Amino acid sequence: MIAARHPAMVLLNPDAGGGRCLARWEAVRPAVDAAFCLRTLKLDASGAWEKTLCCALADGVRVFLAAGGDGTVNALVDALVRCRNRIPLACLTLGAVGLGSSNDYHKPFGRVLAGVPLRIGPRTLFRDVEVARLTASNGSQSERHFVVSASVGLTAQANAFFSGVDRVQRWLRGRWTYGAILHAAGRTLARYHNLEARIELPQGATFTSRITNLSVTKTEWVGGSFRYDTPVQQDDGLLSVNLCEGMTRAAALHAMVDLARGRFKGRAGRRHWQVPNLVVEATESTVVELDGEVFEAQRVSFEVLREQIGTCMA
Repeated sequence: MIAARHPAMVLLNPDAGGGRCLARWEAVRPAVDAAFCLRTLKLDASGAWEKTLCCALADGVRVFLAAGGDGTVNALVDALVRCRNRIPLACLTLGAVGLGSSNDYHKPFGRVLAGVPLRIGPRTLFRDVEVARLTASNGSQSERHFVVSASVGLTAQANAFFSGVDRVQRWLRGRWTYGAILHAAGRTLARYHNLEARIELPQGATFTSRITNLSVTKTEWVGGSFRYDTPVQQDDGLLSVNLCEGMTRAAALHAMVDLARGRFKGRAGRRHWQVPNLVVEATESTVVELDGEVFEAQRVSFEVLREQIGTCMA
């Protein structure tokens, strides 16, 4: 159990939530201050914040809070895995203050204060951490950790547009989150073509696919009200994989409507697996989405780490 006023570091993303982050943070900060003795660290594009995070780990801080959206959770978890040195992940505790647009990490919402979902309560659960190993078309390789979901195809392309510089999208993102999600999905669908790829599952099960959308998740939620009805758990060591393949735009739109209602299973062109790992290799460079953050790659392998991280409850 985490005692009141336990030392903690909060990673604050000033750009989360379409620019509304700082005002929302100030509204809930007294509640967070009441739970922890806080050290605040601001996320910056240069990555200088990671050095401060590493110093906090060396100083004995073991509780870390992500104050932002799912991308902030992603940045914090990835940095903790890389900076922890020999500290077991089980000795660390991850909390979160949902200042982002969708806040899928927090769903289903528990404690909500001033419209902000909070996970700052006592540590009671452990959660799997996943790793994506990305290979670009030029052969360069990188590694990124995530805890919510990943995607290739339509969802990844929509996430790239959602966070981009389109003026209408930026205006919606700061005022109407669900409208911004629908606009990104619709705009992406109108321009999307299925992705030719090879998919490799465990025990040698390999096949080619025309990917419409591939989701690799540790939660049923994948943005706004969109969610799957396939089995998924946060701590079972398995990835929940949902594939839509070979779909026309009309069929893809039907799948989106179903997901908005929490339906996926039992339709043509849809497949589901629960596996500890998988590999996707496309015939061309494409966008890979990890917890709302987007990266370019031609090949990506997904795997669940053997270690779990402690998490705060609401």
